[in-house]
Amino acid sequence: MDERIAKREEEIVGLNDDALLANFFNEHKETIADDGFTERVLSSLPQFERAWTTEHLRLRRWRIGLNVFGTIAGVALMMYLGFFSYLWNLMQGAIVRAVAGVLHFDYDSLLVNMMLLLHRLPDLLPSPAQMVAIAAATIVLMALGVKQFARTYEN
Repeated sequence: MDERIAKREEEIVGLNDDALLANFFNEHKETIADDGFTERVLSSLPQFERAWTTEHLRLRRWRIGLNVFGTIAGVALMMYLGFFSYLWNLMQGAIVRAVAGVLHFDYDSLLVNMMLLLHRLPDLLPSPAQMVAIAAATIVLMALGVKQFARTYEN
């Protein structure tokens, strides 16, 4: 008996955690009788058409190719028109203006502007009737979106 235990300990010391787990589950493997349960469940599930047909894959490749071509053409057009250099100059100017604004910041003007904003805030907010209209429009748009989403994924 002691030899068997010592041998088992030697085997365990030489194995890592994954091997120990695999050995444990292999030794304690239990099978449960299916009695046709899997077939009944699979037969009760709705049957779907095969979505990835050859035509579908061909159209998908065509769309991806058009997207890549459109992206490359758009970037080339923006480079030709100088969009990126314009954007770079615009960003540099914004950074220079931000740094200059921080260096010459006028806290008194900020205080006056905040007081004016708070004074005019009731005039800037929408009326209660406008708020109700915005809320109603939001609810209608959300309902239409949920209906469209449900219609898209109902099959």
